Amino acid sequence: MERAPRERGFPTDPKEYKLYEEVGEGVSATVYRALCVPLNTFVAIKVLDLEKCSSDLDGIRREVQTMSLIDHPNLLRACCSFANDHQLWVVMPFMAAGSALHIIKTNFPDGFEEAVIATLLWEVLKALVYLHSQGHIHRDVKAGNILIDTNGAVKLGDFGVSACMFDTGNRQRARNTFVGTPC
Repeated sequence: MERAPRERGFPTDPKEYKLYEEVGEGVSATVYRALCVPLNTFVAIKVLDLEKCSSDLDGIRREVQTMSLIDHPNLLRACCSFANDHQLWVVMPFMAAGSALHIIKTNFPDGFEEAVIATLLWEVLKALVYLHSQGHIHRDVKAGNILIDTNGAVKLGDFGVSACMFDTGNRQRARNTFVGTPC
């Protein structure tokens, strides 16, 4: 499959995508590997059930907005998003190698070697420096949110609990709450 450049518009019609297997699942969302038929490229589609998460629509809006506006090679960016019945579909690049957590569990039961950890963390730190420079705090950095593609590119994903330091108007104020999930 060819990789679609960012300039090409991704369709916002669910009929233009062919869903394949489930590759991830959360409390209110499921992620599928899918084919974007017009662009002939594989993508990941995060399908959020809006009825299950109606109490946190602002958080969902914030996550999709963050994923659409960020522009850094080490951050997972949304290609597009659209409503489909009672669902929100968020189309993202497909990170075929999976998460660092998945790779560790399936191939490295004793953990990664130190050099691999250093390489992954270096890429994640570059993503965090960019996020912080844009006024965002990720707040859920963990192996399950560090994604890797087949070329070895590392991207930090899942902005579901991220926060904007500018929301309060006080960039210097620290966030002291624990959020996210372990691992």
